[in-house]
Amino acid sequence: MKKVFSFILACVLAVGAFAGCGSESSESDTASDGGAVSSNSDAEAQKHINVAFFWISAGLDPATDYDGWVTSRLGTSETLIKLDDELKIEECLADKWENIDENTWYFHIREDVNFTTGNPVTAQAAADSIMRAVKENPRAEEYLKIDHIDADGQDLTIVTKEPNAALLNNMSEPVFSIIDTSCSDEEIRSKVCGTGPYMVSEFASESKVELIANPDYWGGKAGLDSITVTQITDSDARAMALQSKEIDLTNTIDNTTLKLFTDNSDYNVSSIISPRVNVAYMNNADSSPLSDVELRKAISYAVDRESYAELIGGSAAHSAYSDSTPFGNDTIEAIEYDPNKAVEILDKAGYTDKDNDGFREDKVGDPLKLKYLQAADHGSADSAILAQAVQSDLKKVGIDVEILAVENLSDYQSSGDFDFYTANDNSAPTGDPQLMLETMYTTSATSGKQNLTGYHNVEIDKIIEEMNKTFDTEARYKLAAQASQVLNDTAANLFLTNSYINMVSLARVKNAVQPVCDYYFITKDITVE
Repeated sequence: MKKVFSFILACVLAVGAFAGCGSESSESDTASDGGAVSSNSDAEAQKHINVAFFWISAGLDPATDYDGWVTSRLGTSETLIKLDDELKIEECLADKWENIDENTWYFHIREDVNFTTGNPVTAQAAADSIMRAVKENPRAEEYLKIDHIDADGQDLTIVTKEPNAALLNNMSEPVFSIIDTSCSDEEIRSKVCGTGPYMVSEFASESKVELIANPDYWGGKAGLDSITVTQITDSDARAMALQSKEIDLTNTIDNTTLKLFTDNSDYNVSSIISPRVNVAYMNNADSSPLSDVELRKAISYAVDRESYAELIGGSAAHSAYSDSTPFGNDTIEAIEYDPNKAVEILDKAGYTDKDNDGFREDKVGDPLKLKYLQAADHGSADSAILAQAVQSDLKKVGIDVEILAVENLSDYQSSGDFDFYTANDNSAPTGDPQLMLETMYTTSATSGKQNLTGYHNVEIDKIIEEMNKTFDTEARYKLAAQASQVLNDTAANLFLTNSYINMVSLARVKNAVQPVCDYYFITKDITVE
């Protein structure tokens, strides 16, 4: 049995600099790379900071695509329940809940919570927001499987079409941010109309968001008067902006650059292991040589995950789930680095170097050359570093890999024109094991839409079916461990490293703490001295 180590890269935010907001004018300029600017002395007189995210969405409607992740990170929207640093459910807009039966869930909505519009958050308002998300976003419909919702005062009851044991955790996904649906779609897109400690005073699509404190926030007074968030896509550019004090706070700084800020009293660094895993997805479809499980196993033995972790930070991954999750990684057996075993498997399976050029041919004698798609992910250079490391290790066992750096993976993914593609994926986006397993490894026409590799295994499908009706948390974790073992035994993909995520600020910024869950970034507790 091998204990799985965790590491992941902050899939979380990264966006440019902050300047003044609200009625105060801001003098921040946007650099040509999308980075931002100098702090304004007027803003400095207030409690104001400039923040850099690597990504700001084109709109701020939580029900659209993954824009809710941005609004949650901005501190402008909240869900009924949220995740703590152990990925356990805790109170947010709901202060009580109960699983009545396998199809019925009850929530009590906090008293005296208002939207930033001034309207009260009632059970009916929450129901309207949830049903709007279900209508607007197919992902939301899949997560909840709602038959109907009943609302009475502050009491909300959700009835599902079938047993859905993952529902409570799935409610923490920011697509279910509770917003005031009496706002127009355009108002929601540009202002959110949420319940968070901050509210939007100005939004420039994908470049800058100006925030001001929500004076009526139910959770207490926000620690800042205003925040300016701008987009800086490149990790090194964010680091330079922090060094020049053009920004006060950012995150997702690459490991090699992070050394500039650690053990330096001018900066605060908060770094933790996250649920994210760097993965090289392998094409299991018949169109790819990697449809052969023996070839996939050989490749899995050939990659040195421990050295990759030393290279980019974090730890070696031996499972689809990060070690920051409680999903039984210490009970599974994983494929360890063993290049001799890789060679043995390749030779036995008929992948040999017939022309003595240093690279193996396939079973019928044609050149075995694998296409590895690499794209920047979450504002980090790690995907490029990992691609080159995998290429080097596979060359040592005679496998030729061609790396193609692409800006957008989707065209290749939809056509199946790849053998590998890189990703930095959250293995527990709702603190529960089912969501990742269902979306990435089932072939269901509804829930398996992100399974782009053609992987199919009846054991995985059976485990997911069992999860749907298994409400005991520890039993769900055991099922997750069983699934991990199946994925390892079939060498489904290359699970490379578990990522650290980090938050870095100037020393004057206080209480900026990197959470395990990457939905939460700007909180009411962040302030300045």
